[in-house]
Amino acid sequence: MEDNNHFIFVKTYKRKKNIKSNHLLIIRKQKLVISILIIIIKILLCLIIAIFLFMKNLIDSGGKNINSLLNPFSKNENKLKKRLFQTRLDPIPEGKNQIHISMTVDNNYVFPCLISMTSALYNNNKKKNIIIYHLIFSSNFNPENYQIFESLKKKFDFSLNYYIMPISFNNYKKWFGGTETIYYKIYLSLIFHDLERIIYLDCDTMVFKDLYEMYNLPFNGNYALGYPFHSTYKLDKFNKNVIYYINAGVILFNIELIRKDNKDIELIKYTKDNNNNLFFLEQDAINLVFYQKIGILPLKYGIYMYGNIDNFDKKVQKEVRFKLNRDEVINAINDPAVIHFSCCNPKLWYKESKNVFGSGHEYCERFHKEFYNYAKKTDYYDKIYSTYIK
Repeated sequence: MEDNNHFIFVKTYKRKKNIKSNHLLIIRKQKLVISILIIIIKILLCLIIAIFLFMKNLIDSGGKNINSLLNPFSKNENKLKKRLFQTRLDPIPEGKNQIHISMTVDNNYVFPCLISMTSALYNNNKKKNIIIYHLIFSSNFNPENYQIFESLKKKFDFSLNYYIMPISFNNYKKWFGGTETIYYKIYLSLIFHDLERIIYLDCDTMVFKDLYEMYNLPFNGNYALGYPFHSTYKLDKFNKNVIYYINAGVILFNIELIRKDNKDIELIKYTKDNNNNLFFLEQDAINLVFYQKIGILPLKYGIYMYGNIDNFDKKVQKEVRFKLNRDEVINAINDPAVIHFSCCNPKLWYKESKNVFGSGHEYCERFHKEFYNYAKKTDYYDKIYSTYIK
């Protein structure tokens, strides 16, 4: 009897031992599976982090795809400035009225930009105002050309800031042999988000008056002020009744309101998405995105591009959808504050320059001489003359 009981006890013990061993084996297998899962998760996390760092590095190094740049801008306005490689930032003297002006430059427009800056600095009220220039260069800009702009520091008291645009616009339409720098202006409200306003000038401009009055014009709720341009009808296909259509070569931007209403990102996206449908490219985009919040500058800030009153009557007043003050037009032609010679072909710095409207050639001749008068105020007159006058 005792032997049977012992046998039963031993058998029971072995069964329990086997059950315990199987249980331990199952636990070990579960731990192994969990360990493998943890390793897989860690590997996936490492891959995700590596991809994230790769994309971040791609973007921070000046990513070429505008889509990759759009979303970060809307989340963090400072990221654009980090991607614009600031090669020079001047201190701004205190005690004077500030006038911020931006221009966009590539290697082909160095001398015209220099003359435009010289004319503005020469006519600035130096006792009261300080001009702060913000020059945005193309990514392939020749560093040797910096010294050309630096030379103005010996002659005028002003602040000079440089920026490099890291975004490529190779796939964007260009206007009659123009360059991609025309698109840089749509980024101004992002680059200079800490400013309330800024004047934008094309390189083919000259300034003949102090710009303090222009810089401080009231916006009256508008995103931008510019001088009236003909060809308003070209926007009819967008089903918008555009009344005020402005030229993009001379603009006073309301940076504060543009950012408040999120028009900065909208302008960039609209220009990209509709590039093939736009005739005057970024100019059309500005007028369409800022629709019904476009204002008109006093005509002395640009209207003279038409050359004479006859051209104004035939092109501007005939096509512009609001009545302009004729006396103001005549005064602006006789005594302009800013001229934008986009209607001179070839450009005004060439001796054979003519007005594209077929008359008003005296306009191109008159300011051809002015161009070289200002060139004489720089250190590069001989170089400029030999470059354009052959």
